Amino acid sequence: MIGAFAAYASIMILLWICLAVCPVAIALLIAFAAHIDPLSGRWRTAQPLAQRTARWRAPNASVIACSESPSSGS
Repeated sequence: MIGAFAAYASIMILLWICLAVCPVAIALLIAFAAHIDPLSGRWRTAQPLAQRTARWRAPNASVIACSESPSSGS
């Protein structure tokens, strides 16, 4: 009886350890994968903040202008 309880208790302890370690391991895996270039598979070097945010902005955002006069098409 006590042997079965001891086996059950050790399995439960291992389960709690696994549940505590798995989220940390998944977070570390995602952080590692964020540094890998998906096209080449090589490690990306650290980029300055301006270069990292430049890819999310429009390339020529300051050049965009609207025409004030409507075109007649003829």
